[in-house]
Amino acid sequence: MLLHALYDYAQRHRLLDDLPVQRRTLHALIDLKADGELRLPYLVRLSQTDEGGREALGMDYALPRFPGENNGGKAYFLAEGSIAVFGRDKKTGEPIPAPGADKKKKDKNPTKAFQYFWDQIQLAYEATGDARLAAMLGFKNSYLTEKNGRIECDLASLRMRPKDKGKKKGELEYVASTGADDANYIAVEKATFGFRVEGHPVTLDDESDPLRQYWFERFPSLAFADDTETTAGDDVPATARQTLCLVTGETGQPIARSHKPRILGVPGIAAGGYIVSFARAAPAFSSYGFSMGENSPVSESAAAAYGLALTALLKDEDQHINLGPVAICSWAKDTPHAGKQFQRLLNKAYPEHVGKFLRGPFAGDVERDILNRDRLYTVALAGNAGRIVVQHWLDQPLREAIDNFRRWWDELKIVSLFADSEKSTKKKRTATTELPPAPLAIPNLARVSLRRSKAQGDDRLVGERIVQLYRAALEGTAPSVMMLKPILDEFHSALVKDDPKKPTFPFGQSRFALIKLILLRNRKEGNFMPTPQLADTSEPAYNLGRLLAVFESVQDRYHDYEKKGAGVVERYYSTASSAPAAVFPLLCRLARHHLSKIRKDDASAANRLDGQIGEILNKFQPDKPGASPHFKRTLTLPQQGTFALGFYQQRAYDRASSLVRSNLRKARDLRNKKQSPDEPLTKARQFAQEFGYADLIAIVNSF
Repeated sequence: MLLHALYDYAQRHRLLDDLPVQRRTLHALIDLKADGELRLPYLVRLSQTDEGGREALGMDYALPRFPGENNGGKAYFLAEGSIAVFGRDKKTGEPIPAPGADKKKKDKNPTKAFQYFWDQIQLAYEATGDARLAAMLGFKNSYLTEKNGRIECDLASLRMRPKDKGKKKGELEYVASTGADDANYIAVEKATFGFRVEGHPVTLDDESDPLRQYWFERFPSLAFADDTETTAGDDVPATARQTLCLVTGETGQPIARSHKPRILGVPGIAAGGYIVSFARAAPAFSSYGFSMGENSPVSESAAAAYGLALTALLKDEDQHINLGPVAICSWAKDTPHAGKQFQRLLNKAYPEHVGKFLRGPFAGDVERDILNRDRLYTVALAGNAGRIVVQHWLDQPLREAIDNFRRWWDELKIVSLFADSEKSTKKKRTATTELPPAPLAIPNLARVSLRRSKAQGDDRLVGERIVQLYRAALEGTAPSVMMLKPILDEFHSALVKDDPKKPTFPFGQSRFALIKLILLRNRKEGNFMPTPQLADTSEPAYNLGRLLAVFESVQDRYHDYEKKGAGVVERYYSTASSAPAAVFPLLCRLARHHLSKIRKDDASAANRLDGQIGEILNKFQPDKPGASPHFKRTLTLPQQGTFALGFYQQRAYDRASSLVRSNLRKARDLRNKKQSPDEPLTKARQFAQEFGYADLIAIVNSF
């Protein structure tokens, strides 16, 4: 059960211990004397150094968690934005209406938030007598006064100022001065303001602070109160009904009418959302006379625990990944590093890390028996109109997940069109944590499963396909064969943009690794089984793809590898991969014409190409001896994927062969000139070993 697993995670990590407190970013402090008067005529700017060594606006402090739910008209305790603290509109700087100024109308949310913020300060002061709160109230009485039905803020540090850069240069914005000169200021709109009294920030960082103890006692009555309009002094109790909690199995606990706090970090829901929610006005959410959370009873502590657990997982970069509209979290019960390890392997997929993992998963961290008894949890989340949708939930033995990942990696393996040694070495390789995901990482696999357009954007991902890939990796399921359609369509459209520097480059390793995986997982008994490298098989669709790649090589050689405009691939790939009988006889005749010219210039090259064509054509069974090869009339979608795979792997083999043979020719020329052939021979051996073709390795070894 998902909620029980999350509750267990919260208990193990003691997330409920500090529920009333959370880390928040303050951007400026109002510096006060003990009597509430300003110590400085401007605010104190806060900043900290980011990972890149640059100064970033804002500093994190332990501050009170939001009390309950913000249905409008509420505010944080101790620190807030311009409206709640100063009574000023955050964009225009206009004063907001004072509480009760219009007796005929209810106060609107800005006014309610202002009143709620300062009522909380007043209540806390009455309960604790804290001198810092007295200073804050003194500030309110001195600088925030009511005049003509409005809140007047008598602070010279708040003003309108023209923007001095950006597209909206010269446009007025509301700012707060943070220094004696005009150049020091921060924009008010997105800033959070706190207080400093006699040089000490008013926060809850000190665990022995009496104000912290007050808030821990005060928070439950606000956090678990019913969602009705309240002031800061109203403690509306949660439902009095007590029954069995579906998460913990405990009885006699107060049942949460709505599950709080909100879960933060799911894409598309900036303000947070809920997995379990209820609506008073919707009969579909109620039954047998129950209302709100009584329909699915979960105790207040259990509801808070699972919400905090998900928020913590979504905040931890090692335990979750955001892919377009989907966030996926992974964790294990007894193996702390398991969730982080799987996220790193699936979402970065650096071969060196994967190889080390497969040789000994979690080596040095856990014993073998723990792998057998521990469990891995994975949940995929997406937002939908303020609510969080669980797209998939996985609970499986950790050992099973490891075995499934091993199979996933083996089935994704495919030869690359480029060897690692060809890549530029000008840019020094940094730590792998700073590198982008490798070709077999799920983000790259998900991207190639989409048709791209300017309207959609290159980074738009479909949640359903992302979940399919995660399930395939950890559960061993088969991605839908229909996923081949957008992959092949995008490949065909990208063929005319053959540029490895562009994201549309058609021969990326990710695309064909995914095609291979889909074909393997959806393979029927006796059908062709794709391999990482060029396969020797009688599968017609695969050999048709190989044949088209060789025809392209013949045409390239015919034109001496110069730009020739649209070639056989650009012109005929679509028809060749779907209705081969309609085009391959024509391509065979065209290849014979090209070979006759090549033979005049380079007989050995012509013989090699002719031999490749003959070797592939022999795999097609003619209707009778001496008859022409028989080509299929049409190819199904899986067969079109097989065609593309054969085309790619033949192309990769031809390129590897060309690299090896060209370096061997250089080595032979050097040896004939009685010079050292070591450099090109070393390159030839390196290419042969990286690509891994046995025949090329044998050629190098026999040199």
